[in-house]
Amino acid sequence: MTRLIFALSVIFVFITQTEVFASSNPAGEIVQPEYVIPYAKHVEQELAARGARVAIVARVGRDPEDLPSGIEYTHVGFWVYSEMTLPNGEVVNGYVVHNLYQMADDPDHSELVSDFPAEFFGDVFELRAGIIIPEPELQQRLLELIGTKGYRDLHVPNYSLIANPRRREFQNCTNFVLNTVVGSVYQTADKHEIQAYVNAYYEPQKIGVNGFERLFGPLFVAGVATSDHGSDIRTSTFGSLARFMKRYDLTSDIFEIVE
Repeated sequence: MTRLIFALSVIFVFITQTEVFASSNPAGEIVQPEYVIPYAKHVEQELAARGARVAIVARVGRDPEDLPSGIEYTHVGFWVYSEMTLPNGEVVNGYVVHNLYQMADDPDHSELVSDFPAEFFGDVFELRAGIIIPEPELQQRLLELIGTKGYRDLHVPNYSLIANPRRREFQNCTNFVLNTVVGSVYQTADKHEIQAYVNAYYEPQKIGVNGFERLFGPLFVAGVATSDHGSDIRTSTFGSLARFMKRYDLTSDIFEIVE
C-alpha cells in the first residue's frame, strides 16, 4: 500500500509537466527562425571562441516557473565541433549536437539522434543556454567515445522523465550524458563499471513533492516511471551534472548565454 501511494503521488506532479527537467523531446520545426537561428549561431561562435571541441549544452523547453525548485533546464546534449560536407560538396566546420531524445510516437522509449544548433533551440521557451565546457583532456576522451559502438551501448532505450541515475532500468537525456562523461573519464564503456563510479561519486538532484495533493493525479503519464525509485525521487539534472564535474575538476568553464 505504501508503494502504491508513493507511485500515485509521484505521478500527479508531472501531469501538467510532460516536458520537465530531464525531458528529451526533439525541438522539431524551428519556431521564429529569425530569432532562433542567430542565437544558435551566437552560441556556436562563443563556444568556438573558447576553443571548445566538445561542450555540454542545456536548453529551456518550458516556463521555469512550471519547473520544480532548483531545476532550470529541460534538455541536455553534447555539442561536438565537426567537419561537415554540404549537399553542394562544400566542406564546412561547425557544431553537431548529439542527443538522447524521447520518441514522439513511443514516449516510453528513446533514441540517439544527431541534429544541429538551430534545431536544438527550435522550439524553446526562452533563448537561454546552460553550458559546461569540459577540461581539454576530457574533451579529447569524449571525442574518442562519442559516436562509437561503446557510446551507443551506453544507451538504455527504456525512457523515464525521472530516471534514477543510480539504477539502469530507465534513462533520460542527462543520465545518458552523465554516463558518457564518466565513461570518458575512466576510459571505459563497461556499463557496470560506469554505474559503480556514478553510484560512488555522483549526487543526483532530489525532487521535492507535495505528497497529499499528488494523490489525486491520474494513474498514468507517458514517459514517467517510478519503479526505479525508493522513498524519494532523485534524478539527473544539468545543475547536478555541473556540480559533479566542477567538484572533480572536470570543467574548463560553466556559464550561461542569454539572448
